[in-house]
Amino acid sequence: MTDYNHKITNGSTIRGEHLKLFRAKAIYKAAIVHPYAKDVQCYVNGKGYAIIKMRLTHLEIPDEPVFDIRDEEEIAIICHPEDVDIPEVYALRNDFPTELPHSNAKPFTRPVSLCVSDVAFADIRPLFNAHDFLNSIRRWFSLNSINKLHEVNRPLEVFFGFQEVCCILNERSGGNPYIKYSPKTKYSSTLEFVEKSKATHYFIGIPTEKIHASNFVRIPQTMGDLKDVQSTDQFSLTDSLLAVLTKSVAGKATLPLVISIYITQTSKDDKKASQELFLIKTNCLPKDIVHKKKVLSKDAFEKWFYDLSVEVVLLDFMTSRCGNAINNGIKDNFNKVSVVGTGTLGSAVIDHWVRQGCSEEINLVDCDILLPHNLSRHTLSTDKVMTSKVRSIKDTYHGILFQKINAIEGNFLTLNRNDRERLFKNTELVMDFSTSIAVERKLANDERTFRRCTSFLNPKGDDVVLLMEDKERNSRLDLLEMDYYRNLIVDDRFSLHLEQTETVRTNTFSCRSESMILNYENVRVLSAIISKQIRKHYTSGKACLNIWHFDAENGTVSSLPMTITNWRHEVLDGIQIYISDAVEKEIQKIAAASLNKETGGCLFGSYDRDHNSIYVYYMVPAPEDSIHSPVSFVRGFKGLTAEYEKITKLTYHQVRYLGEWHSHPNMPNTPSVTDKKQFEELWEEQQSQDLPFVQMIYGNNGLFVTAAMS
Repeated sequence: MTDYNHKITNGSTIRGEHLKLFRAKAIYKAAIVHPYAKDVQCYVNGKGYAIIKMRLTHLEIPDEPVFDIRDEEEIAIICHPEDVDIPEVYALRNDFPTELPHSNAKPFTRPVSLCVSDVAFADIRPLFNAHDFLNSIRRWFSLNSINKLHEVNRPLEVFFGFQEVCCILNERSGGNPYIKYSPKTKYSSTLEFVEKSKATHYFIGIPTEKIHASNFVRIPQTMGDLKDVQSTDQFSLTDSLLAVLTKSVAGKATLPLVISIYITQTSKDDKKASQELFLIKTNCLPKDIVHKKKVLSKDAFEKWFYDLSVEVVLLDFMTSRCGNAINNGIKDNFNKVSVVGTGTLGSAVIDHWVRQGCSEEINLVDCDILLPHNLSRHTLSTDKVMTSKVRSIKDTYHGILFQKINAIEGNFLTLNRNDRERLFKNTELVMDFSTSIAVERKLANDERTFRRCTSFLNPKGDDVVLLMEDKERNSRLDLLEMDYYRNLIVDDRFSLHLEQTETVRTNTFSCRSESMILNYENVRVLSAIISKQIRKHYTSGKACLNIWHFDAENGTVSSLPMTITNWRHEVLDGIQIYISDAVEKEIQKIAAASLNKETGGCLFGSYDRDHNSIYVYYMVPAPEDSIHSPVSFVRGFKGLTAEYEKITKLTYHQVRYLGEWHSHPNMPNTPSVTDKKQFEELWEEQQSQDLPFVQMIYGNNGLFVTAAMS
C-alpha cells in the first residue's frame, strides 16, 4: 500500500486480531471478508487511536465522472477510544478532489474527510454494522462521482470550513471598526462592537459578489490558503483586503486585524442560494501589513503575507429578525405593524410575531402595568411586575438585532397627536387585542387606509375570534362587530360562545377587581392560530369573520366561519344609519308572504353615541297576537320579552331594542299621518330612556328609513 505520509493516519503496525477497540476490531473483521476491500492494514498511534487502511476496489464509477474519483481508492478509518463519534474516514490519494459535497471540514494539512452519514452516531450506534459501514463508504464515492450524493432538497454546503462559531451581540453603528472579541469555549466566542478603549481587535468588512457554490470544505489556516479559495475570477479575498488597507485609514490601525466576509452562494442553476457570514481572525496589525508592503519586495512581501496564520470563524447574530424569519420559514414580512393592547392574547401574538420575524417594526400601545395576577397568562416574567407592559415587552426583545419595537405608553383613546402619528404613519396593519369596543370603534372610524383587525378570546378561553377588514375597507371593523353579534343570535353553533366563566378576586385597584379563570394552554394554542390567520387573511385581501374553537380534551381545533353581510348606509340629520342586508331581505320576504295585509315587527341592534351611529342587524317578525289589515298593523307583545332576553344573553348585553318596522302592501313606503304620529310617540318613549329610535316602512318602492338619537 502506498504511504501518503498523512500524520493523522500514521501509527505503529499491529495485527488486526490484536486490536483492542471494539469498533475497530469489528471494522477489521468486516474488511478482511469484504469482496471489494483489499490490502487491509492496521495501526495504533500514541493517543490510542486505531487506524485501519485499505483499498476499496470495483467502485461504480462512470467512464467520465463529474469529479476525479477512480474505481479504486485508498482510505483510512480512524476509531477513537471514547467511541462517542462515528469512525473518521479519509481518502488518502494526495490529489483527491477537495470540492466534493458531504466532506467534513478539515485543515489543509489533512486528507479529505468523508461524511458518510448525516445521522447522529448516538442514533445509529445500537444498530451499527461494520459491513454496512464499508458499503456506505463505497456509496459515497460512487454517488459523488456522478454528483448525486447531495440531494436536490438539501441546502448548499457552508462555503468555508470552520471549527468555531462566534455570536454577534449588538448592531454595528456608524461603521464602528472596534470590537471586543471574547472566547467562551473551545468552539464558541462572542463579538461586540465597542468604543476604542475597550476594543481587542480592528474590524474590516470585505464586500463580495454572488458566487457559485464550490462545495469547498477545507479550513483555511493561512492567508495563502484563503488566496487559493477562489470560486470566481471576480472574487479575491486577499486582494480585496490589501486594497482596503492601502487605500483607507484602516491601514493605520494598531489592533489585531479581523476580517468580516459575507458569502452569498448560488447553485450553478441559480435555483438555490445560501448566505454565511465569516470572521477571519489574524494576530497581525493592519499598520504592520501596510508597512511590510512598502519596504519589502513583491516576492518577499507575498511570501510573508501568505504565510500569516488565520482562523476562520462562522459568525452568527445572537438572534435577528431576518434570522428568525428564515428559521421559521417566513418569506413575506411586514415593514411596520401596530398593536393596541398587550394583555394575555396580545402579548402571546406579539411573541409569535417577534420570534418569527414577521415585521421589521412593531409599535405597541397600552397604558397598563403588569400586575401579579397577570403572570399566570402573560409572556412577561416576575421581574417585570408593576412595570409598564409595553416598555417591558420592548426590553424583552432588545437582543433581537434589526427588530425595531416602539413602546407607546398611553391610552389609545386619548393619545396625543405625536403618538398617533408614530402609531399610524406608514403602518400596514393595526392589530387590536384591547378587548375594548371603544378602541375597535375608534379604529373603524379612522379614515386612514391601513388595514386593521380585532381579535379576542371568549370568556371561557376556548374560542378565539378574528375580525379583519378587507383591503378596500368595505367591511369595516364596526360592521364586522355587528355581523358577529348577528351570527351569535341566528347560528346555533354559537349558543354557548359567550357563556360566562368563573372569576377570581385579584386584589388590585378596585373594591371588586376580578379576573376570569382561563387556561393558559388554550391561550397559547389559540394565539398561535390567530397569529397565522392574521397574516393569511391579510395576504388574501379579503375580510374575515371567524371563530376557532379549541377542544382541549380531544386536542382538536375547529374553524367556524361566520356570515359577513352587506350594509345599507344612510345619513339622517347627522345620524349614521347602517342596516344589514340580511334584515332588509328578511323584511322583504315577510312582507311578500303577508300578501295584501300589513305586517311588521321589532328592530334590534346596537348604537354608538361617540360616532353618532345606529346599527340594525336583527329583526323579529310580528308576534302572534298582532293585528293585521290591508291598511293598518298593530304589533302585539307575545313572546317578545323572552326573545329579547334570549338575544341579550347570546350577545352578552350588546343588543338593544331600536325600533319598529311595518309594510305598505302594494303601496309606496311614504309614511302616513298615523306612521308619523307613531314615530313621534315611540321616539318620545325611547328618548325618556336615553335610547335612539328607528322606524322602517317597506313598500312597493323599497325600504323607507327614519331615525332619531339625542
